[in-house]
Amino acid sequence: MDAPHAPTFFEGPEKKLELAVTDGVSLRAQGDEFWNRVVAASGAHVLSVLRGESCDAYLLSESSLFVFDGYLTMITCGQTRLVDAAHLLVAQLGAERVALCTYERKNEHFPTRQPTSFYDDARRLGALLPGTALRFGDVHDHHVHLFHTTRPYAPVQNDTTVEILMHGLPDDAASRFIGCERPARGSLAEARGVTRILPGFAIDEHPFTPAGYSMNGLRGEDYYTVHVTPESLGSYVSFENTHDVRREGALAQQVERVLGVIRPRSIDVVRFAPASSASRPTLAPTGYALKDRVHTVAAGYDVDFWHCFRPGEGLRPAATLRL
Repeated sequence: MDAPHAPTFFEGPEKKLELAVTDGVSLRAQGDEFWNRVVAASGAHVLSVLRGESCDAYLLSESSLFVFDGYLTMITCGQTRLVDAAHLLVAQLGAERVALCTYERKNEHFPTRQPTSFYDDARRLGALLPGTALRFGDVHDHHVHLFHTTRPYAPVQNDTTVEILMHGLPDDAASRFIGCERPARGSLAEARGVTRILPGFAIDEHPFTPAGYSMNGLRGEDYYTVHVTPESLGSYVSFENTHDVRREGALAQQVERVLGVIRPRSIDVVRFAPASSASRPTLAPTGYALKDRVHTVAAGYDVDFWHCFRPGEGLRPAATLRL
């Protein structure tokens, strides 16, 4: 029996906003009504909330929002205008209370369908907050754009983030996230093998119709999130977490666990960690070849980017197109 295919296209590659505020401002204290307005400004809406001791994790119609007392991470996909949410936040909180702002955009499959470009967004943010813009990766290949404020900022020692951004799902992996429904017992995350990546997290998840899947997980001060766009045109999965992977080999182990579940054709890995003079981590996933490697220091962080791909295995037939 052929694997099911989703009939639509959806732009999975995301935009991401991180904001840290000065002492005396509690983001969690702003309340759900405020965060509903922020999310609506981007063109998304809140589906559910998972509350932990340190974080409120909002599952969105287009990805996720994690709100801590002193900082937030907001991720949106599709045709959202995340920079509009950033504008609302700065207007409500006050630019002088923003200690750090970073804004990322992954290269899209169909950038001309987006309401704005990264350059549009970066210019708007730069009019609010002093900052600069960078690109990690080849402009004609996989890459990530980053805007960051240039005010002095010193991240706390355990402030690390890893993003694993995956393109090209095999049919059997994609089919597990098409037309799926919540099981009577347990979770889809458990049934699909996602909880094997980082066990022990409280889970909030949502399967989309006709296709797609989102999940937030919380454990103490750590979060992780998974978003799956399984459509055959532009299949994509993102995984992000704040679990510290700076010990020797920890990053490689985490990437291997993720790839063992998803098995994509290519991956981009982005790592943020407090800047140090330590040697740069290496990454050589089993079965993948390294195509690009970028490092810089930005806003007090070491920022690393890897682009890896699975080499072809012999000849493939031409794809038949629907006319």
